[in-house]
Amino acid sequence: MKSLIILTVFLFSTFTFAANDVEKIIGTNDLVAVKQDASNVPLRFRGLVDAFGLMSMGCTATHIGNGYVLTAGHCFWAPESLVEGTSCAGETISWGFREDRKPYLVSKCDVVIAAQHSDRMDFAIIKVSPIPPVAIAPDMQRRAVLGDSLTIFSHPDELPLQWSRSCGVESQNYPDLPPDYLQHQCDTNPGSSGATILNLISLKVVGIHDGGFVDPASKKGINYGTYILNSPLFDILQRLGFK
Repeated sequence: MKSLIILTVFLFSTFTFAANDVEKIIGTNDLVAVKQDASNVPLRFRGLVDAFGLMSMGCTATHIGNGYVLTAGHCFWAPESLVEGTSCAGETISWGFREDRKPYLVSKCDVVIAAQHSDRMDFAIIKVSPIPPVAIAPDMQRRAVLGDSLTIFSHPDELPLQWSRSCGVESQNYPDLPPDYLQHQCDTNPGSSGATILNLISLKVVGIHDGGFVDPASKKGINYGTYILNSPLFDILQRLGFK
């Protein structure tokens, strides 16, 4: 699977802005626009598609249960250190926006439970209301490892829901990326920031997509995200009752 990644010519140590500002498509665009009845994606995904939302600031979000939603920290301009209980007044999430279908529900963001955007992690968990009826559980038991198959549903460029098809956890080929990041090549584009990374077998959330990196010399790159396990996000989710 070739990847759609973001052309951002920079030294990673100076990466302090949202990684979805500039795009560069490498390879073939394999994104699939999900139909209103989700009939053009595998049957096992069809019960999940209403858990994905388009945020009013242009990122992608996923409901994981009880009104808690995952997305990227840079979508809220989160600082390098963890912040909790900050305002998100005025932000909304539209659920179920697909090809030939308007959103079935629009929720307001009540509060940013926690958020962080550093050179090692980039996540936010927010509380919304009303609560979407569909949720995808985070995997609180197993960390994604090399060889695992992954998939992503997102709203690149604020389009109706798109499916990335499948990809895998990549080996650590890019030394400029900290090993803490989950490296993958699922197709994404600007606006996919914050989309959850799902394990293709368990259909649980194993990470949050954050951005892409391009080596200026080779022009080759990788997409990356924040793991659920072994991060402050895991501790927060445990505190909120996820097991």
